[in-house]
Amino acid sequence: MKLDFDWRDDGHVHSYCIVCHSEAVERWKVENKTRYFCGNCNKMYDRWIKIDPGINWWLADNGEYWHESSGVFVRNAAGKFLFFRRHVFPYSLTVPSGHVDKSESPELAAQRELEEEVGLAGNLTNIATENIIGDSCCQGSDAHVWHAFLLITNNDVPSIHVREEGDSPVWITLEEALNQEITMPVRHIIERYSDL
Repeated sequence: MKLDFDWRDDGHVHSYCIVCHSEAVERWKVENKTRYFCGNCNKMYDRWIKIDPGINWWLADNGEYWHESSGVFVRNAAGKFLFFRRHVFPYSLTVPSGHVDKSESPELAAQRELEEEVGLAGNLTNIATENIIGDSCCQGSDAHVWHAFLLITNNDVPSIHVREEGDSPVWITLEEALNQEITMPVRHIIERYSDL
């Protein structure tokens, strides 16, 4: 996504329609999914363009709108990993993850998302940092610097409850995950670092 329209970067959050770029856009819950209604288009979309001074974002030289994100692969004693179904675009299986705030490191962002989304905490191991073009998020970016971390837990943590942005937690192998519809950065990390 290139920000090739008249957008504002004035220290405040601004949200624009993904199609017409109007600021007449609102976040709605529709059938358990977060969607975005544009009053100008009079249509519902899966995404909007959000300019948020609270997260790490920038424009590349070619105008591409980049975000920075962190995610955590949680592995249990049986060698299975925690995934859940997202309520926010992209509506796929994912691991605990989210955007990096301005005030935090990628590892702190990963720890925060892990606690916020599934209520877990622990020592994280850095797996990789990858530039992923084509990783589309609900906030309008199609390019992310994605930091991947690993948390190893010695028990099965059977009663995981997804607190934010999803439901249906499941423990599966990475091979099983690759046979499912999973988010692009998660697939990218699994395919490149299969020895998690």
